[in-house]
Order: sequence, then structure tokens, then C-alpha cells
Amino acid sequence: MFYQHKLRNYLPTMKEKNNDKNMKSGFTPEVVRSSKYGGYKKKGGNNNNSLNNEAANFKGLGFRIGRDGAKIYEKTLDKLALYTSTQFKNGHDVVVCLRAEEYVKTEAPVLPDNPTENDKHVWQYEMNDYLKTEKTLKGNLRNLYTVIMSLCTAEVKN
Repeated sequence: MFYQHKLRNYLPTMKEKNNDKNMKSGFTPEVVRSSKYGGYKKKGGNNNNSLNNEAANFKGLGFRIGRDGAKIYEKTLDKLALYTSTQFKNGHDVVVCLRAEEYVKTEAPVLPDNPTENDKHVWQYEMNDYLKTEKTLKGNLRNLYTVIMSLCTAEVKN
């Protein structure tokens, strides 16, 4: 005889629950087909807003004009370097540009003289990787500009 071992075969339906007089009243969690939560829906949820969490990272920091502006500037750059290295794809390239305070271009691969077929394929692979890295870096720098402008006071923005 073939036995089906599926969860739905073992759980009573709503009709059976209502007919069963011996069953205690109370909360019964809804069944989920995913095994992520062990067959039951996870109660509640983590409703933290990631934007608020990221804003808290830079609390008290920013770019401003004043007597403590230089000290806060250095702290903000350190925090921005940490933020970009963890939150951006290829963040280490952005950190290099942030520390140099200018666009630092990565080295392009060089095709050797009299290349073999394998050298050509390796160069092609490295060139594709280089182009993707440059495209990602430019996008990350645009995103970093937005973050930096959000940290500036009105005096600095004007």
C-alpha cells in the first residue's frame, strides 16, 4: 500500500476543526508550504526601515561650515568609506576614489605582443571584467554623490 507523507494529509480541515468538540479554543498558526519557518508562518515581522537605519549611521556627521567642520569632515569620510565598502558592489574601488578625492581609473588589461589563442581569450575575459568594473564604479560614484549631498547642510549645498 502506498502512503502519502504530505503535511496537508495530516492536518485537519476547518470543517473538521469546527466539528471537534474536544479541541481547545485558541490560536493555531496558519500552515505555510515553505520549510523556511518549519511549516508555520513567522509571527510579526521586522518592520525596521532600512533608510532610517542608514540615516542613523551618519547621525551627527555631515559636511558643514563652522569651527568643527574639518573634524566632522574627516569622521564623515571614514564613515562613508565604511558604508561604501559594505553597501556598494565593488565598494573598494569607490573607497579608493573617495580617499583620493578624485576619479581613479583602474588599469585596463594589456594584450601581449604576439598573443596565442589562449592569451586572446584571457585578454577578452579580462577586458569584459574591466568594462563591467568601470560601469559599476561610475554608477556607484553617482550613488555616492547622492549620499554626500544628503549629508551636506544648506550652506554647503549653495
